[in-house]
Formats: sequence, C-alpha cells, structure tokens
Amino acid sequence: MIDKKVVLITDKNEKINHADISNRNLEGNNAISTKTISEAIMSISKEFELITDVSKFLNSIYDYKDDIIFPMKYGHNSPDSKSILPGICEGGHLKYVGGDDYAHIICNDKYTAKLFAREFGIKTAPSILFRKPVDFNSINEALHVLTPPFVIKPNFGGGSTGISNHNVCFDYASATELLIKLYTFHKMPILVEEYILGEEVELILVGNNQKILFSEEVQLIMDKKDFFDSEIWGFETKKIDDSNIDFRMSSLISQKDITKIHNLFKAFDKIEFMRVDGRMYNGEFHLIELSPDCYLGDDCAFYYAFNSKGYSLSQMFEFLITNSLSHYQL
Repeated sequence: MIDKKVVLITDKNEKINHADISNRNLEGNNAISTKTISEAIMSISKEFELITDVSKFLNSIYDYKDDIIFPMKYGHNSPDSKSILPGICEGGHLKYVGGDDYAHIICNDKYTAKLFAREFGIKTAPSILFRKPVDFNSINEALHVLTPPFVIKPNFGGGSTGISNHNVCFDYASATELLIKLYTFHKMPILVEEYILGEEVELILVGNNQKILFSEEVQLIMDKKDFFDSEIWGFETKKIDDSNIDFRMSSLISQKDITKIHNLFKAFDKIEFMRVDGRMYNGEFHLIELSPDCYLGDDCAFYYAFNSKGYSLSQMFEFLITNSLSHYQL
C-alpha cells in the first residue's frame, strides 16, 4: 500500500473509432483505460485524485506538495508534449513517477533517440530526417542513399500518430509523396527509415540509474504472424481495433544486446520505467523506439509482462510507484 495520495494527470480522450494520418491527437488514455488505471491505483494508495485539466493542477500546484504525481498526459504530438508535466513537477519540487523532462525530450524525438542508442552499441535502421521537406525532386534525390522499402513517420509523438498500416513505401516516388503529405499535416520533421524485416519485440524495464529491477521480453503477434516482412503496427490496429493483436513472452534478444539496453536505461538520471521496441534481424536487436511514456493499461505489452510474472494491474502500479519513491531517497 502506498501511504500517500497519488494524483493521476491524464488525457480526457474518448475512444477513437476513426482516424487518418492527419490526426495529431491519437495518443493518450481513453475513458475506458483511464477508468481501469484509476481503479488500479486507487486500490493501492491511501488517497487518489484524477485530473484531466492541467490548468486546474497548475492553479493549485502547491496543494500537491506532499503527494505523488503520476503524469500520463500526452496531447497533440509535439517536441515537448511528454516533458511538460515532468518539468512542472521538477520546477515545483513535487514527487512524480516516471522519466524526467530530459528523458522524455530525448525519447520523444525518434531521430535523437536512435543517435543516443548508438552510443551504447544498439543497432538502428539506416535513416534520414527531413526537417522541411517541400520540394519533390530534392527529397526524391536525397532518399536514394537509402534502400526501399521505407517506413515514413512524424519525428515526434507516439501511439502511432501519423503512422498508418500503409506507411510502408516500396519505391522512392511514393515515399516522397507520403513524406510531403505528413509534413503538411504535422508541421514537424519527418523520419524516413529503411524497413527492417523480422520479429518485433518489446523489452519491458523498471529500475533506476543504479540497477534494473524488472526486465522481461514480450513479442508482438499481429494477424497471427510473428515475423513481419512488410507490416508495421499502425494506428488502425493500435488505436481503433486491436482484436488482431496479441503478445507472448519471448527470449529472442541476446544477452549482449540486453546489457546494452540496460546500460542505456541506467544512463538517464530519472527514467524508472520504459518500453524498448525493436525488430530482430540476423539475430541482432534493431531499435524502433524508446518509450518512457508507454501505455500502462491492462491490454498492453507492459502489463502482459508483469501479469506473466503473477502481478495484478494494481500490484504493477504499486511496484512502479514504490520504485519511483526510491529516487527521492537516493
């Protein structure tokens, strides 16, 4: 039992029944997942409060000086969408769960996150970041340093925002067209990566900059397939209808690569939990993204890993919050 009040700050989103690549607000908890998460945290905390209006929190911020803040608000995809609440908590000297603003800034920037990962010897797909892609011919020419097929995505944000099942392009012309279209909709740098075929895995981590307390690998199953040669996990299956998505515990990542990922995790001052997504190619892990802001509902890979070890959703949140409090005792 957490002997403090826990304050969950999250989105006020409703369930998404339709979306396209222009939608910039696909990330965050919907009403159903917010209810599930709230009930889980409520059952293991002395007191609980749910906030979906950040201005309310800001206007009475010092009323929460003795509480534990659990930021889960995302909003529209932007460079700082994940770092605002941690930054506010740091500035207000409030205890909070999860990565600090620096960790979120690094990981929310897909291109920068991969540069960071390479420092630890973690492989990534060859890629190009287009900051202001407007001219078809110059983009098409620049793309020729890469080999198709390509995955095209906005550089900031999660939840497959701007990423459809159809964001895999098999030639330079279609990649250029999609790149320009995404830039028009999202007004941010667009990342182009070579497609990596293979199994998709997620390493679920909890700990701190001194040690890893929980590390389990989960494999993605999509349309009953566990090896992908042209598929990606777009918003159609992540946010609208996930009935064809499943997971299983796996052990495909080598111990050598796991050690590299653990070292990356511990390089952050305050990170606490993270989901590390990647593809297995020729027996080696290739990073897709780092997610210290990962979804924590009862239907996700993160909880799947905890549930496989006998944890209920409430017990998982107690584990996360207890681990977070240790940061303030170091």
